[in-house]
Amino acid sequence: MKNLAKTILIFLSLVFNSLFGQSKDDILPVELIYFEASLVYSGVLLRWGTATEVNNFGFEVQRADSSFQFVGIDFVPGSGNSNSPKHYFYLDTTLNEYGIYHYRLKIIDIDGYFDFSDTIHVLYQPTGVASQKLQNLLNVLFINDSKSQNLILQLDNSNEFDELNLSIYNILGEKIYIKSFPNILKSITFNYGFLSNGIYLVLLHSKNQIITVQKFIVLR
Repeated sequence: MKNLAKTILIFLSLVFNSLFGQSKDDILPVELIYFEASLVYSGVLLRWGTATEVNNFGFEVQRADSSFQFVGIDFVPGSGNSNSPKHYFYLDTTLNEYGIYHYRLKIIDIDGYFDFSDTIHVLYQPTGVASQKLQNLLNVLFINDSKSQNLILQLDNSNEFDELNLSIYNILGEKIYIKSFPNILKSITFNYGFLSNGIYLVLLHSKNQIITVQKFIVLR
């Protein structure tokens, strides 16, 4: 009886997919070339890139915990139609508990059809030894002076590093600014007056280590 019920469920699933699901011909014309996750002090940094895109509306970022029940946590717009490599990022700062988390992308075209990327995994350690050591090495306070359009990074113990680099990326993952600073500075000032409205990623890093990552919104 159990085998019969299982057979019926499989049959109904196949019928449903054939009527309402996506066929192989419906697979979206978005060529994903990489999708990766990195653990940073402020959370998990997701990066992915495409070789080509056709009618790409965008990417819903989905996350699951040990239950493997994926939920959408945010949306990143796509490039529509593109024949050149595009790069994207998303910074997940909403994690609170230690554990393994799973991420995938729901790739949506302008007609509403969608496909999923492969799933990637990351071990999040909010109170781990490495995170605590990094926190002790350099504390960074972000101050947005909207009147002067300056983003000010106040530093503590910056002399622990040979050199500090500030990099700014746009929502497509394109590096639009980079500058190196000596380790004797107690603050770094970045004037964002030349940036258009949008979401940007601010990275402060040494030669071989990401120190901190912050999502920054320009809105005038």
